[in-house]
Amino acid sequence: MGKEALEKILGRRERKKQQTRDALEATAWRLFQRKGFDQTTIEDITDAVDISPRTFFRYFDSKEAVLFGDWRANLDRVSEVILARPADEPPLVVLFNAAQELNDVNAANQSQMLLRRDLARKSKKVGEYERNVMMPELERSVADALAQRLGTDMESDLRPDLYAAVAVGALTAARRIWLASDCKTSMPELLQQAFDFVTYPADKVTSKES
Repeated sequence: MGKEALEKILGRRERKKQQTRDALEATAWRLFQRKGFDQTTIEDITDAVDISPRTFFRYFDSKEAVLFGDWRANLDRVSEVILARPADEPPLVVLFNAAQELNDVNAANQSQMLLRRDLARKSKKVGEYERNVMMPELERSVADALAQRLGTDMESDLRPDLYAAVAVGALTAARRIWLASDCKTSMPELLQQAFDFVTYPADKVTSKES
C-alpha cells in the first residue's frame, strides 16, 4: 500500500473517531438536559448513538468526563502558553497573563458552562469530578511548566506547587463569581481582581478599610 493511500485511510479513521466522539458528547448533553445527570446512564448514551458501552470508554473515562470534553488535551495548551511567556516575567505574572490568554470563552461554550453549573447544583458527582480529578491535574501541569521555567526540581523546591495552587485558586474563585452572574460580569476583570488580591493582599485590605 502506498503512502498516499495509507494517509487517506488513517485520515478517514481519525475523522470517524472524531465523529463518534462528537456524537457521544452531543447526545450526552441532550440527555442530561432532558433527564438530569444522575438519571442518565452510560447505556442511555451509547444506545442513542448505537455503540457499545465498551466503545464509550475508548473516548471517555466516565460519564462525568463527557461534560468537560477533551480537557486533558487542553492541559498541553496550558503548558505551552506558560512556557512561551517572556523569560523575565515573575511566576504570578506569567500565570495571570497565561490565564488571560487562555480565557477564550465564546457564546457557544458559555451556554455549556452555564448548563454544567446547573447540573453540578443538582448532582454532587459533577462538582466532585472537577475538584478531585480535573483541578489536581491542572495544578500539576501548571507546576510542571513553572518548574521548567525556573529550572528547578519540584522534589526540593516548593515554589512551583505553591504558585500553581494560588493561580488555580484565583482562577476558580473568579470563574465561580462569573458563573454566578450568568456570565454577565467581565471574566478578564474578575481574573485581574483575583490575582491582585493574591499578589497584594495587604494593600487591598488596607484600601478597603480606609
